Amino acid sequence: MIEKLMKCAEQVAIDAGKWIVENRCNIENIQYKKNHLDLVTDIDRSSEARIIRNIQQMFPEHAIISEEIQSIEKDFSSFDQDEYCWVIDPIDGTVNYVHDIPYYSISIGIVRNGKTVVGVVYDPNRKELFSAGQGIGAYLNGKRLKVSKRLMKESVLHTGYAAADWTTDSPLRQEFAKCYAKSRNIRIAGSASIDLAYVACGRIDGFWQRSLSPWDIAAGVLLVTEAGGAVSGIDGSILDIKKGDVLATNGLIQNQLINILSEAKEDEGTIPN
Repeated sequence: MIEKLMKCAEQVAIDAGKWIVENRCNIENIQYKKNHLDLVTDIDRSSEARIIRNIQQMFPEHAIISEEIQSIEKDFSSFDQDEYCWVIDPIDGTVNYVHDIPYYSISIGIVRNGKTVVGVVYDPNRKELFSAGQGIGAYLNGKRLKVSKRLMKESVLHTGYAAADWTTDSPLRQEFAKCYAKSRNIRIAGSASIDLAYVACGRIDGFWQRSLSPWDIAAGVLLVTEAGGAVSGIDGSILDIKKGDVLATNGLIQNQLINILSEAKEDEGTIPN
C-alpha cells in the first residue's frame, strides 16, 4: 500500500507542479492572510483545488488537511487515526513564487497513526521529484538518497524566520549568530519543504525553523529520516509535526546543533545588534 500511495502522490505533485509553472504569469489576485508578509494567490488556491480533486478521485475515503481551502477542515486529530490523512501545501514558498524566484515546491505528506508514511516534495523548476515511503527509502527522480557526512565546521545550514519576529531584541538573532559562528554558512531560502529535501540529498547538512505548519514539514521530515538523517524538535524532543518546531540534520551534527540552539536560548540577554 505504501508504494501505491507514493506513486499516486508523485503523480498528483507532478501534475500540480507543471500547472503552477505554466500559470505563474497569470497571477491576478494576491491577498494577505495574517499580514503583508503572509501571501496567498489565486494560483495557490487553484493548485490546491486541483490536488484535492485528484486525491478524492483516487482515495475518496482518505482525510485531507490543506493550507488554503477553508472547506477542508484543519482537524489535526486525524493525524493520529488509523486512516490515511493527506497533508498538502500547494505552493510551499509563495513569496518566491510571486517574485519569480525558482525556489518553491509542491509538498504532499500522508500521515497515519501520527507518523508520516509517504512524503513527496516536487520542485517543478528543476523537475526534481523527492519522494519517500516509510521503510522503503528516500529517492530523487528514482535514485536512492543519502544524507551528507559533513561535520559542523564544514556544514551549510538553512533556516527561516517570519520577518515580523526579527525584532531588535529578538532571541532569534542570538540563535542565528551562534549557528553561523560554528558552521560554514547559513542561508534563508524560503521553502521549508525544499530545505528538508536538500538535507535528505546531502546538498545541505542541517535545517531548523520554528512555528511551521504541518503542511510545511509533513513530507520533508520523512525524506530526511529515510535518507539516514535525524529529525527532532528544536530542543531535541520527539518531533510533533502539529507543533511545527523542527530540527533536521545529517545526524552527525544533530546533538551539536541542539546544544548550540539551547545555548542561544539561555543567552537571550546578550543578543547581538
